[in-house]
Amino acid sequence: MKINIPIFSGITMLLLGMFIHIFVVYRKHLKKNYLFQVDSRIVINNTQLVIESRNSKDRQAFPLESLIRIKENKKWYFLYFQDKTFIPIAKKTEQSFEQIKECFTVFKPIQQILSKWTILFYSLSTIVGVYYVGSNAVNFNGALAWKISELKTETRIQLENDNFYSTKLDGILDSVKAKMELEPYLMTNDLKIEFAQDGTITDIYTYIYGFDQNQKLQSGYLIYFDKSKGNKLKVHKQDWNGQGTTVYDPNNDLSIVIDMLNWIPVEDQVKQWKEEKNAVLYKGIRNWGIIQEGIHFIDENGKTIPSIADPENYGPTISLYIPGKEEIITPQRYIYKAFFREEEFPL
Repeated sequence: MKINIPIFSGITMLLLGMFIHIFVVYRKHLKKNYLFQVDSRIVINNTQLVIESRNSKDRQAFPLESLIRIKENKKWYFLYFQDKTFIPIAKKTEQSFEQIKECFTVFKPIQQILSKWTILFYSLSTIVGVYYVGSNAVNFNGALAWKISELKTETRIQLENDNFYSTKLDGILDSVKAKMELEPYLMTNDLKIEFAQDGTITDIYTYIYGFDQNQKLQSGYLIYFDKSKGNKLKVHKQDWNGQGTTVYDPNNDLSIVIDMLNWIPVEDQVKQWKEEKNAVLYKGIRNWGIIQEGIHFIDENGKTIPSIADPENYGPTISLYIPGKEEIITPQRYIYKAFFREEEFPL
């Protein structure tokens, strides 16, 4: 897209400019009627070119010494003089072709207009450019195809509330649902929301899978938002029509993510950090192994439970962290553990 389109556009503009130039020059000199009258006669000798009318004594003489350029194509000679006069002369004239050519070449070499090699070069360049741009635009072979697909599937939605502390994920999804119908079962393995210390959302990126009543994948929704480019969500819908390979997992349902973001004390933690840039991240069900620092467990009621609930640190996890400072300030990771019973794990 970065290479082929500029080349193709450049060739197109060059050809267009050339044709416009030819047309303008032709129109300009066409106004000199005495050069194009049907009854005019052209006489050429070794010193001058004379155009005279057969029905009158009007005649125009052009010294060949003032001839600055001669061009030709298959049927015409084009003479350019110092006073900017332009004279086309058909090769089919009363004088022989060789006589005219000999007179001209005494003064200036004859230049070919768009020789066959020039035409061939432009033709090949155009064909190659069209081919590569076309192949880049079909079957998702390149960036252009993705861009075309985005333009065809994009829906822009006004984000009514851009404060993460109050709108959370369910508020964002409510804005989407107001414009388009989502499937009954939703799931994601990729969610990232960045926000400022005061809660203002600055960036959203997530891909949500939509499953029908039979838990067959029907659609995918790429949702992203950039505060610097406006206050609208961009949603691109991808149709799977039951043919996708992603399998619905009830333990990774989007409702779990929504509930966890409602339960996690995001605002309190951000106030403790006092950092301007903050983010939450969800990458599905994860296993944190022996990591203990920054690990928290939440049950199905939103209650914080002891780490003994799962020594393997396994489950749907939301990370609250400071982008770029993960190695300096420990991210807080919240793991969802449903159906925990405290009596089964006495302290």
